[in-house]
Amino acid sequence: MPELPTTLRSYRRVDMKRMVWTGLAAALAATIFGAGSAGASSVCGDVNDNGEVTATDALSVLRKAVGQAIVLLCAPPGQFPSTGQTTAYGTDSDGAVQIGAPRSFTDNGDGTITDNVTGLMWEKKGDSGNIHDKDNTYTWSTGDGNLNGTAVKSFLETLNSEGFAGYKDWRLPNILELQSLVDFESTSPAIYPEFSTACVAGCAETSCSCASSSYYLSSSTYRYLTANEWVVDFSDGYALSIAKTSLRRARAVRGGS
Repeated sequence: MPELPTTLRSYRRVDMKRMVWTGLAAALAATIFGAGSAGASSVCGDVNDNGEVTATDALSVLRKAVGQAIVLLCAPPGQFPSTGQTTAYGTDSDGAVQIGAPRSFTDNGDGTITDNVTGLMWEKKGDSGNIHDKDNTYTWSTGDGNLNGTAVKSFLETLNSEGFAGYKDWRLPNILELQSLVDFESTSPAIYPEFSTACVAGCAETSCSCASSSYYLSSSTYRYLTANEWVVDFSDGYALSIAKTSLRRARAVRGGS
């Protein structure tokens, strides 16, 4: 392929810089001016909505901006995430061609992990018996087919009422978002190592990262049988449907808009 003219190469470099700075500015503005949940009465820049602007708010804004810059630099628009599979089973197999944006994650140090490709922020799990414990289980529905079970009432409402990690928009991931955590090169658990590191008995989610080889809830309904919802089995990465009233594990996510 002929080399790009110098002027065009320079333009592309300038254009990339402009895109990164534009993304940083947008992320900063969205975080600062869109903070809190009290609408117009919220204090400008009060990310955790506690009525004042502190160093914690500033750190949250900076993390958001840096995360946005990484997404812009490392994951060009329209590029699908890779599966993580690196073992080749033939020259045209996934492990051989390894198509997609290389996966990259940032531990934010506050009990969350940011996916630098998708831009999603994930809750980390620990083993200390609190709301983030890896062994907690919840129901999707009370039995009427709607998302109103303990996954909402006990889990998400707790995270959002306390403003976990400075945010109040935690939710269940849809099935595709949940599957994006599957590392297809791993089993038991089939998840990227950032979500299953240094997990020891009694550890908190800020100091360790735990995952179970079990079913995790998504927010997606199984359209063929609407009494069921989609889950991912992180023992092998398999997606399947189960009854919405079943007790299963959950990992919260935010962002993605």
